[in-house]
Amino acid sequence: MNTNIGTAIPMANDGAGAQGLAFLRLLSWVSPAFPTGGYAYSHGLEWAVEQGYVHNVAALMAWVETLLLHGSLGNDLILLNAAWLAGDDNVRLAEIAEFACACASSRERYEETIYQGEAFLKAAHVWQAMPPKAEFEGTRWPLPVAQGMVFYKGRVAQRQALLAGGYAAIAALVSAAVRLVPLGQTDGLRALEGLELALIAAANKAQKQTLDDIGSACFASDLAAMHHETQETRLFRT
Repeated sequence: MNTNIGTAIPMANDGAGAQGLAFLRLLSWVSPAFPTGGYAYSHGLEWAVEQGYVHNVAALMAWVETLLLHGSLGNDLILLNAAWLAGDDNVRLAEIAEFACACASSRERYEETIYQGEAFLKAAHVWQAMPPKAEFEGTRWPLPVAQGMVFYKGRVAQRQALLAGGYAAIAALVSAAVRLVPLGQTDGLRALEGLELALIAAANKAQKQTLDDIGSACFASDLAAMHHETQETRLFRT
């Protein structure tokens, strides 16, 4: 038995075995237990709850669905897809990461994606899904870019990578809302179920898009993130 945690898990020779390993890795990488610190971020949702914009399951679903189809969560799927398509091209990956950093709409959004992305890469080191080479050490790594890179190196299929990245983002926001509104656990599950079709639509859309399609019409969410910086009572970092 191989007990060296730092050694990459070998891929199985048969197709079913390779798919099985990729699926198991994906379960780890999008698990709430994966140490990215995601529980500490609300993506501006804390301010939206305080202002009464998000106060029940229906309002939460409307907020998140809009982000998926017209805002930051949809942009993150485009970035994840671009990183996945870049494959082993480290120069291209660094360019995508720098572009993603420039797209952050506020200081808190920038810190949220950077801190989680770099924690994600650090944890993925166990699978030797390594960051790019040493010459790119000065590059900061936003979460969707880190996810796209690791998912590709872990041989996760493109569509599954997009769905997994989107699901992780939705689940994090729903978890925050369960604590903030507050909502019951069952209501949180209802929100996850109700957002499934929106996530599939957003993933399908992102798979056909490029970085030129990055953009947002979710001004309320962007303003919520900005206002959160000066919010007096806070449970979340963003």
